[in-house]
Amino acid sequence: MSEKKYDELAVKVRQHEEAIAQLLEIVAVTNRRLSELDGNHDEPLNPYSFT
Repeated sequence: MSEKKYDELAVKVRQHEEAIAQLLEIVAVTNRRLSELDGNHDEPLNPYSFT
C-alpha cells in the first residue's frame, strides 16, 4: 500500500471516529433527557398497559 493511500485511509478513519464520538454524545444527551422526562411522571410509561 502506498504511503499516500495509507494517509488517505488514516484521515477517513479519523473522520469516522469523530463522527461516531459526536453521535455517542447525542445519544447520551438524549438518554439523559428521556430519563429526566420519565422521572417527571409518577408511574413509568408503558405503551402496552391498559390500566
